Amino acid sequence: MADSAEIGAGSVIGGFKLERELGRGGMGVVYKAHELSLNRKVALKILSERLSSDEDFVRRFKREARVVAALNHPNIVQILSYGEEKGLYYFAMEYVSGTDLGQILEEKGKIPLDGALSITAQVADALGEAAARGVVHRDLKPSNIMIDSMGRTKVTDFGIASFKDADARLTRTGMFLGTPEFSSPEQVAGEPLDVRSDIYSLGAVLYKMLSGELPVTGKSPVAVVARVMTEPVRPIRQVNPSVPDPVCDLIEKMMARDINERFQSPGEVLTAIHGCVDQLKSETPLTRSNLKEALAVTAPESRFRDRARAVGAAAGIAAAVLFAVWAVDAFFNRGEVPVEPEKIKSEKSVAEPPSSTVTDAGHTEKTVETAEAPKTTVSQETRAEEIAAGYAEEDAVQERVGPDTVAPKAAVGQETHEDRTGSEKNETVTAEPPVMLAKVRQEAPLPEVPLVLTIVSGDANLVPFVRNYIESAVMGSGLKVTSITDIPVLVEKMQMGNMPITWHDIEHYVPTDKANILLLAEIQKTGSTELYYYGRYQELITTSFSIRAVDTSTGTAAGNPVTGTARFTGLNMDEELSSAVKSSAGKMGIRIREYWKGKIRE
Repeated sequence: MADSAEIGAGSVIGGFKLERELGRGGMGVVYKAHELSLNRKVALKILSERLSSDEDFVRRFKREARVVAALNHPNIVQILSYGEEKGLYYFAMEYVSGTDLGQILEEKGKIPLDGALSITAQVADALGEAAARGVVHRDLKPSNIMIDSMGRTKVTDFGIASFKDADARLTRTGMFLGTPEFSSPEQVAGEPLDVRSDIYSLGAVLYKMLSGELPVTGKSPVAVVARVMTEPVRPIRQVNPSVPDPVCDLIEKMMARDINERFQSPGEVLTAIHGCVDQLKSETPLTRSNLKEALAVTAPESRFRDRARAVGAAAGIAAAVLFAVWAVDAFFNRGEVPVEPEKIKSEKSVAEPPSSTVTDAGHTEKTVETAEAPKTTVSQETRAEEIAAGYAEEDAVQERVGPDTVAPKAAVGQETHEDRTGSEKNETVTAEPPVMLAKVRQEAPLPEVPLVLTIVSGDANLVPFVRNYIESAVMGSGLKVTSITDIPVLVEKMQMGNMPITWHDIEHYVPTDKANILLLAEIQKTGSTELYYYGRYQELITTSFSIRAVDTSTGTAAGNPVTGTARFTGLNMDEELSSAVKSSAGKMGIRIREYWKGKIRE
């Protein structure tokens, strides 16, 4: 057997030339490597000598590697191959250019709400694919979740942790089957596991993203294990009170100690996330009891900043409150529109006691009805009303006084000399009843046949061909096709080199009246081989592609994604690549038709 200590950068094992070490752990060392036969970059994990010499472990490793390698999902780092050389076992994985979530959390501490829910949804989608094939991750944690250079989430080491529990002797020698802080009670107890254990771990990851703290801590791994088995998780609302109640409830159910009280499938988790977002949009007025806490929420640094600026109405920190809700909504749903002030009916208001004047004993009373001058102190309730009224302009706040009548805003009283010179007298503020955010859903009859827009990214030389192949297959499936040129802002975005590939990236640029279904495709060159025949050289190109369908009105999947590969030269590209892409796109077209029929029946 080769000595793993002698293997390093420059070494060649199994046709892979090692370039640099990416990380190491209990199972072995991961290298960035170059696959010489296909001329592509991979992540190569070489198992430790201890595991490679364990016959029972190697036997199960080979069996389960085949199962895990069959997982093909946009949010899963795929296993490409596995093998053995010089007594050492290895497996090659898709190389992801990006940063793992653990590193991001180390640098930033927490993740904004919209980003955290987006990551959680994508991981849940990956768990669903694995669960369908009977694969359980068993070691889901931030360091096993990658965020690639395009912002997509990818779960790595998927199912590799299942190799760890292949032999009880590994437990007896002290190897813990997972990471205690993110492990479920049944996992630390050594019980049989299913996807519900992964759901618990995903809840722990979401807890960490939103609070910046581990859900369970202890002075040692043994202490953590004991607490996981015997104590409930500290509610996240106690760690970070700014986390909305629906999200707190989501985490609580994902991390229930009783496995039967958790979500029973990743699909249920995704449904709950959608419901959570809908609830965030529609609940609360900003009342006296929760306004102070809500105003403490900081608007996330995200791609939704431009949208918040465009709305541009409520000033200062109050705008961040509603913006945080909009940011979460943006990933999941379209079709909700802000309500203009004149369209808010009085029956939407939440009844509170009549306006009252609050004073401090010994100080002069002063009533302020609304705010206009920047120096005037405005009640939190008035600010909340401004937000709820659809981001009214700063200099023209209108107040609803009847079902059909709008009264002009009251003038602000003149400041006294004592006010201007810094008197400590408190201003008295009139409490106005807060207004419930109105919810208006754009209702339009669904067309019998959906309109499909295809967006392709990846290898710039292949993108135009793949888009034509997909559109041709989609039309052949009886669906209607729209062109990307019908959406100028999207064309401009593409020309700037910022090509979106996920629904999260592109939703703001695709109005529902332009497309009912969005096809997100990606084509990448994964390898090439130089052929020589009849005195000529030809490059044999290997590509892989994926196609996903998304309902533009909800952001949900419109059928399971399809993937494929194609190998061709310049002489037969139109035949080979066209055949592979059209075959997969045709299957996607059938799934879209079935999805749309079901939607119309609902």
